[in-house]
Order: sequence, then structure tokens, then C-alpha cells
Amino acid sequence: MKRKIYHKSTFEKTSRERQIKVYWAAISVFSQKGYEAASVQDIAQKAGISVGSLYSYFSSKEDLFKAIAEMGYAVLEQIVTEWNPQKEDSFRSAMTTLFRMTLEYSRKYPDLSKLYLLLTTDSLNPFSEQLSKEMEISFRSAYAHLLENAREKGELRSDIDLEMAGYFIDNAAVMLQFSQTSKYYQNRLRQYLGLSEDEEMPDDRIVSALVNYICDGLTHEEK
Repeated sequence: MKRKIYHKSTFEKTSRERQIKVYWAAISVFSQKGYEAASVQDIAQKAGISVGSLYSYFSSKEDLFKAIAEMGYAVLEQIVTEWNPQKEDSFRSAMTTLFRMTLEYSRKYPDLSKLYLLLTTDSLNPFSEQLSKEMEISFRSAYAHLLENAREKGELRSDIDLEMAGYFIDNAAVMLQFSQTSKYYQNRLRQYLGLSEDEEMPDDRIVSALVNYICDGLTHEEK
């Protein structure tokens, strides 16, 4: 999907190394401080450049935020590309891969996950309404193809509402993502699982439970 451009032409003339440094500095500051509390000075300092240089790349803090949100969505779309449920042997195996990849990417890019969580707040509704639709299209399409193929193969029950099924699957994946990057959701999951702060997350247990929950509700599988 073609992405919108929020930076100035001068940003394209800088080295790729500097571009990445600016992006990750902005992602770090916004994810830690939130949109309102984050300042252009904070981001410039984190990136090791002057405020003037940053403004030569982006017209405003808003444009910089939109740019990194687009970058974050591009990374999330990569999950869809790598997931490729058509290559899976079954609906169950596709669900297992999805939830394992969600864990992997959430831990690999924690600040991006925090940024995504930030975009779900009402205070950033103007941004989320504009940007989230672009990302949701990719996931919704992937879920739709997966569910349609599973139904054609006779794996799904015939009475399943495919659109709502996709919504439920995505909700499970999103909450799993938040449970790895947000302290609140981490503690919430630990409380439900009866884990202490020192215990590692039981990935196999979590993935297995989510897959069973989804498959028990949607498929013809027998115990």
C-alpha cells in the first residue's frame, strides 16, 4: 500500500543512517512521554541533531508523529507479509503462527507497540482515524482470505460470521501485543495467569490457549 509522505524533501537528501536515527528517536520519545508531553527538543536531543535540523526535515511535531505512525504501520504490515496463512497446513497452524509472530514482533519493537497503543486513546483520535484505516485494511484482508479458505476446505462451521470472526481474531492479537509492551497489560496478564513478577511469560501456554479458544469457537475440530 502506498504511504503518505510527511517529511520535507531535505529529509530524503540525508543519509539513511540519519533518517533511521531520527525516526527511532521520535518513536522512543513519543512512546515514553506521549504526544502532548513529547517536545521537538526532546526528539532532536535524542537523535543527536539540532532543533533547526529537525524542523528542516519536518514542518511540525504533528507531521513527525504522523511519519513515525506510518512507519509503525509499515512494520505491522510486514507481519502480514511474513505470516502468509495460505502456506499453512491448516487454520489451526495459521493461528499458531499468527500469535507466535505477534509475540516476536511485540518484543522486537516494543516502542512501536506502545505507539500503537497510544493511538488508541481518545486524545489522539484525529490521528488514529486518519491513519489506522490504512493499516486495518491489510489485516482485515488477510483475515478474510484465511477464513474464506478455511471455510472452503470445510474447516469452519457453516454458521460463522466471517467478518466478526476476523474482528475477534484481531482483538486477540492486539491484546496479546499490548500484554508484551504495556506495563499495565503485562501486569494484567500476570494476574490472570497467577504469575509473579520474576516468572517468565509462558509463551507456549499463552499461544496454545488462544489458538484453542479461537478454534473451539470456529472450527469442526474434535477433542
